[in-house]
Amino acid sequence: MGSFSSETIDFTTGDTDAVLRQMEALAQRGDGSGWINIGPGLREDQIEKLPRPSPLGGWFSGRGPVVPMATWTPPSTGRSPSPTLLGVQHGSGPKALNRLREAGAPLPDRWRKIQDHAKNGIVVQPSAEASHQEMLQWLLKVCWALCPIDVEDHWLAEVHLPD
Repeated sequence: MGSFSSETIDFTTGDTDAVLRQMEALAQRGDGSGWINIGPGLREDQIEKLPRPSPLGGWFSGRGPVVPMATWTPPSTGRSPSPTLLGVQHGSGPKALNRLREAGAPLPDRWRKIQDHAKNGIVVQPSAEASHQEMLQWLLKVCWALCPIDVEDHWLAEVHLPD
C-alpha cells in the first residue's frame, strides 16, 4: 500500500464544490486509490452532549461509533475493476436502512445494499449513473438521520490522496 496525504475541507450542503472536485479527481485516476471520510463538524458543546462509552465499550459493544462517519471510495477501472462504494459507520443499531427509509433518507432506487450491520455499519454500491452530488447528498442525509444529537449544516471531509 502506498503513502497518502490528507486534506480537510469544511463545507455545508449548499457549498459542496470542493468535496465534489476531490471526488471527481479521485474517480478520474481510475485506480481506486484514495478515499474521503465525511462527518459533522461538531462544536465543543455538542461534543459534550454525546454519550460517553465505557472503557471497554469499543471492544464488547455491538454498535459502531456514536457520531456517524461516512466514507466514499472511488471506482477502479484497471485489470480488477471495482465499483464506487459508500459506507457509514454509526452507533444507531441494527437494520439502519429501515430507519433511514422512515426518516426520509431511503436507499435510492437501483443502489445495492452490500451490508447493514450494527457494528460494521452500512455499505452500499450506488448505481452506475449516480452522480457524485447524489452520492454526497445521500451520505449527508444518512449522517444527519443517524446522529444521536442535533447537528448543524457544518461538515468536514477528510480527503486521503495517494502520493
